Amino acid sequence: MSNQNPIIQMRDVVKAYATGEGPFLALKDVTIEIEPGEFLGITGKSGAGKTTLLNMISRVSDLTSGEVLFFGGNNGSSTSAVPIHTLDEDNLALWRGENLGIIYQSFELMPSLNLVDNVMLPPDFLGGYHPTGSKTKALKLLELVDILEHAYKIPAHISGGQKQRVAIARALINDPPLIIADEPTGNLDSVTAETIFQIFEKLVDQGKTIVMVTHDESLAPRFSRRLHIVDGVVGDPPKNGSGPITPVTAQVAQSEDQELEVAADSPEPCDEIAPVREAPQQKHPAIILNGVDKIYENAAGKFVALKNVSMQLSYGQFISIVGKSGCGKSTLLNMITGIDHPTAGEVIVGNERIYEMTESQRALWRGKNMGVVFQFFQLLPTLTLLENTMLPMDYCKVYAFHERPDRAMELLKMVGLEEHAHKLPASVSSGQQQGAAIARALATDPSIILADEPTGNLDSRSAENILSIFEQLAAQGKTILIVTHDPSITQRTDQTIILSDGEIIDQTVARALPFLSHPQMLAATQKAKRQEFAPGATILSQGDSVEHFCMIVSGQVEIVVDFEQSNEMSLACLGPGQFFGEVELTQGGESIASVRSAKRGAEVALLPKDTFYKLIDGSPLTRSALQEIAVTRAAENQRRRKSD
Repeated sequence: MSNQNPIIQMRDVVKAYATGEGPFLALKDVTIEIEPGEFLGITGKSGAGKTTLLNMISRVSDLTSGEVLFFGGNNGSSTSAVPIHTLDEDNLALWRGENLGIIYQSFELMPSLNLVDNVMLPPDFLGGYHPTGSKTKALKLLELVDILEHAYKIPAHISGGQKQRVAIARALINDPPLIIADEPTGNLDSVTAETIFQIFEKLVDQGKTIVMVTHDESLAPRFSRRLHIVDGVVGDPPKNGSGPITPVTAQVAQSEDQELEVAADSPEPCDEIAPVREAPQQKHPAIILNGVDKIYENAAGKFVALKNVSMQLSYGQFISIVGKSGCGKSTLLNMITGIDHPTAGEVIVGNERIYEMTESQRALWRGKNMGVVFQFFQLLPTLTLLENTMLPMDYCKVYAFHERPDRAMELLKMVGLEEHAHKLPASVSSGQQQGAAIARALATDPSIILADEPTGNLDSRSAENILSIFEQLAAQGKTILIVTHDPSITQRTDQTIILSDGEIIDQTVARALPFLSHPQMLAATQKAKRQEFAPGATILSQGDSVEHFCMIVSGQVEIVVDFEQSNEMSLACLGPGQFFGEVELTQGGESIASVRSAKRGAEVALLPKDTFYKLIDGSPLTRSALQEIAVTRAAENQRRRKSD
């Protein structure tokens, strides 16, 4: 143990919330010390007390008993303690402004200020604002979190992940010695989350102390120390969960690599390949978007959030929407829900042109036909979870008055919150609030459910429960759209929509070339031209020059080797997401086999070879994977020729 004082010392801290059923103990006799320069991770299930622990350090709410002492006065180590739990409101605000950076789950940005002004708010409140110096520092911090190009936009014109980065920049503006972060990477894509985590690691190297709450167990080995909370009791993490955990990105790469291997080795006859499962037939699609644009305008100019988006989604489908922060995911949901107006294009939901309705008509229609789960719950703080769940039934006047409490209780039971039904939102964890928000979204039995990162703030068990519920609802004929950054979720959905810079990436491109970055996939999408081939039509003849990398959109194609004796041999049958032409494009030479559409015909996306070469030159993983497949297929071609 170091002779240096801790930066934070908690002694016998208890936090109890009053509920209709008596006091609820969120923290029980917590005694811990946080050392200067430590990167402390706090883990635990939803409702365990993680956020409450952070609230005691920052004194966002008062503790019930115990002490919280701060030894980092004057932005550094100090021998005299500041009893945070006894400070009055004025001194508490001053202490926070000088010594503490807080990063909330829900950003808390001022909607009318641009990003630079939002970052400059803390020194402004402390009286330390300087027109030039504060702005220069704010811009440097926005550059640090990789969002400088959006500096003069307002929060409404950037994504949730980008707002989180602004919140991180703002937390650093006064150079505080202590930073507390509540799930700061929960709503970020893996690349952005890694960027943020690396920023935290650099800050710790510079002497900052960071306390971070997270559900992501893969981060555990990277903390200098980790504590685990179970039912308000703080202790060391369980031994079976403290070792290194395989990162999600590695798991994704492995699954994609396996898919590529399957694409390289498919010798089954065409008529034995099972057709892709289709959604139950309905009179009309669930959602149609035709040529939808969304452009935001502000003092910094125009920002294109969506560009010429067209898609058609069926009932009974579980659909994921993915893409980097700022790509347009939340904007797309806003177009479908009618929360925001498209700049151009047509939106038809449930066979209704929703933007031909008045605002009040659309709000009532949305309440009856759509369940919306926002990133940050939006529960009414003065109503219990049960009452919050009943709200849509009351507003839309569905279900008899006496039936509503029972239905709400059934929904809360479905998400594991039955025992918390009569508590206020402030008395439960963020994860439990998210569960209540999902129950509320199901209240009117809507046919379409849209969820923006619904599992981002949940522990793995709670997240699994929510995903299972979504799968069951899709099986019952409902359409589920879920925005997510978690690659493991996309493996469970029927369809994945990938967005990049406001445009939809062709699913065929994404399946055939999974190692490309999203901007590279978008470039391939824009260059690939689709062509339909009738049953039995020749797509490529043996000995021809290969001018395209060919990806199968639908139907099947047969790979055939022609022999001089005028007979032929079928080598393989390829289906949607698979490809051909890579052997000749990566190894040189003319086509080693003929390709023709199978009995049902085929649609093929043709990517010009110059674009193909440019893409694989910029993606070593793609080049390596395709070369491996090309070698395997060429060897199989030779083996089959010799055996004939």
